[in-house]
Amino acid sequence: MESLFIEPFRADFMQTGLLAAAVVGVLCGVVGCFVLIRGMALMSDAVAHGVVPGIAVAFLLTAGTAGEDPSRAAILLGALAGGALTAAGTSVILRRTSLRPDTATAVVFVFMLALGVVVISGSDDYTVDLTSFLFGDVLAVPSSEVPISAGITALVLAAVAVLYRPLVLLCFDRRRAVAAGLPVERLELALLALLTLAVVIGFRIVGALLVLGMLMAPPAAASLLTRRLPAMMAVSSGIAVVSAPLGLLLSWHLDTAAGASIVLVAVGFFVLALILRPSRTIRA
Repeated sequence: MESLFIEPFRADFMQTGLLAAAVVGVLCGVVGCFVLIRGMALMSDAVAHGVVPGIAVAFLLTAGTAGEDPSRAAILLGALAGGALTAAGTSVILRRTSLRPDTATAVVFVFMLALGVVVISGSDDYTVDLTSFLFGDVLAVPSSEVPISAGITALVLAAVAVLYRPLVLLCFDRRRAVAAGLPVERLELALLALLTLAVVIGFRIVGALLVLGMLMAPPAAASLLTRRLPAMMAVSSGIAVVSAPLGLLLSWHLDTAAGASIVLVAVGFFVLALILRPSRTIRA
């Protein structure tokens, strides 16, 4: 039994990966609740893909021709810039046109994804290395990144605590938020900023293409188990955190991709919740 559950975590890289995945789980578990209630799944996917061209450009600018590793700080800044550009571009289109939100998001989505593919396809020397950023490599996360991720997570959670009531009103009833005199546009930008930060931190662990799973699966499972938003956030974070060690164990014993295994476990919790409990109406 010890060799099955304990032995894998004796390795330093497994311990670091576990801590990093747990931190990201808390972040995505909380932010994902707002994403779910606000109906921003497509926006989350757009931002997750929007980081790809930013990552690619930063990679190509900082990786030397002799095969040196790219600057991790530049990669994070590139991802943040790509995600922010995606969110800002969508916001501008919505303000200046009468397009539906899903249409505006889809336009920016395909543009950023196509741009990322063009940048990657034009640089054959770095395509293989870029896959670690697209699909994640939780077992290669350096220990120095865990405190940084934890610090950003703490800042995001503090912002959620401060803006909790206005964000709740915005997510549940935008018209009522406008009638209450709340700065709706600023709140929407703040929510997009929180989403972007969650994606940028999450992509390094589970990859840009899988981070949506961590943003959606735990909150979706939690929404089937509780009616109140604070409890939903707690349950969602708990599911995401528990998915980390279970996913890593699955990856260790079956020799599968660690990030994808973590996401699969999170989705498994949703399926289990779907079987055990009916859907409930979420309340603030």
